[in-house]
Amino acid sequence: MGRKFSPEQILTEKSTWDVARNASDIALEFALLGYISIATSILSITAEFNNVCKGAWSPGLYFAWEATDSWPTYIPPADRTPEALAKLENERILWKRDTHMDEAGLDRLLKAAQGDANGALWRRSPLRPDDFAAALDLALFLGKKDKAREILKTIAENFHWMFKDVSKSRRTWDLLKDKALAQELGLKDEKVLAFAEEVKKVFQQRMDDGPIRRPYEHKTIAELVKLCNDNTIKNACWEETDYDPDNPPITILRDPATPEAIAALEKRLDHGLPDDYKEFLSISNGLGSWWNGFFGEPDISSTDTVQIMDATEEQNKWTELGVEFLRIPNPPVSMNWPAFESVIKINNGDSDSEYVWLIGPEHDGKARQSLWTVYEEADEAVKRQRDEAIKSGYCSKAASDEVDWIVVTWSSRGLELHTYASFREYLEFVTGETAKEDITDEEDEEGRPLHSYYVFAYGLR
Repeated sequence: MGRKFSPEQILTEKSTWDVARNASDIALEFALLGYISIATSILSITAEFNNVCKGAWSPGLYFAWEATDSWPTYIPPADRTPEALAKLENERILWKRDTHMDEAGLDRLLKAAQGDANGALWRRSPLRPDDFAAALDLALFLGKKDKAREILKTIAENFHWMFKDVSKSRRTWDLLKDKALAQELGLKDEKVLAFAEEVKKVFQQRMDDGPIRRPYEHKTIAELVKLCNDNTIKNACWEETDYDPDNPPITILRDPATPEAIAALEKRLDHGLPDDYKEFLSISNGLGSWWNGFFGEPDISSTDTVQIMDATEEQNKWTELGVEFLRIPNPPVSMNWPAFESVIKINNGDSDSEYVWLIGPEHDGKARQSLWTVYEEADEAVKRQRDEAIKSGYCSKAASDEVDWIVVTWSSRGLELHTYASFREYLEFVTGETAKEDITDEEDEEGRPLHSYYVFAYGLR
């Protein structure tokens, strides 16, 4: 997870499909601010991959193109018809319009949108974004333009967590296309245009040059471990971790594991371990909860708490939910992974946080062999898609064939599944995450919240 627009994140992102997803999210925000041509140009940069990622697009993009009659060439005519667009309309918004079809109904809906003030006890706003989106839609439907502007003002004041809900109202785009939200937010046009050029330049560079590979690859494992510690101590917001904020730690490092302790671990697991992981243990026998820029991650286990785990139940979860193992939407050629009946769990995460597993050669080798068997029988289009995935993850087929151990992380709560070609590569990822500062409380020069990890609009005023 990172800021809404992070050049470093985009330029280093291995999965081009994830880059395309990011582009669609950023395009939606530009569109909501009324800069629909900019949104379209950003999407055009990743158009080839967008065709696979369309299921993740907000319907708001289609409504924006309809409102401005500015359809990109890559949207087929069948997707532009009134019938197709009607299917994209949000059912909750339509239902609320139908059940509040007069001025008194609009007042009731707005009252509901104010929510329960008790919600503030949990440091949450009581406002209900979906009700505000429905109220704005209804006000426009009833021709109450002054009331619509009043509602839009509240949405603008809470843009960082209402923007996706308001994008789902098809009728609202008749207002949004004219930069109504940008005006309420006080955006400066020259700032938006300059920022748009930066965004397009970064996406174009990533698509032309591929990912910048592993910015920490020249660091030793000892240096990576030290950075993880120093970054966490410097950047952590202790209230968002398991530590006592009044008594934060002075280090998350642990004493080195002895060669005897590492050997005993291998004997207990009845399995050898990769050299890079054993080197890590010999430097620090696990790590305390580390900072990822937003909250504290579970500890990395010490030799006495590493354990064998049957992960087939979790494996079944991501299979049933259609979560992509190699970050490829709807892969035409899939790796046939053996059941994860015996993987090595190297953190103290659980189903409510995140698991980190070492997956041995006996799993990875079988899966890769099945992939190449099917790959050789595939047509050229399928091979190109698979080649892109291999290039993003491992640089080349030859490099992927050299991988023995991989690290898999899985969060069922966030439906996030990631793979790393070695423990060292995972540690490099952790190093990059810990470098993120707490960014939830940033303010601009006038004391207004930036909330830049949600949106970029606040920084363009």
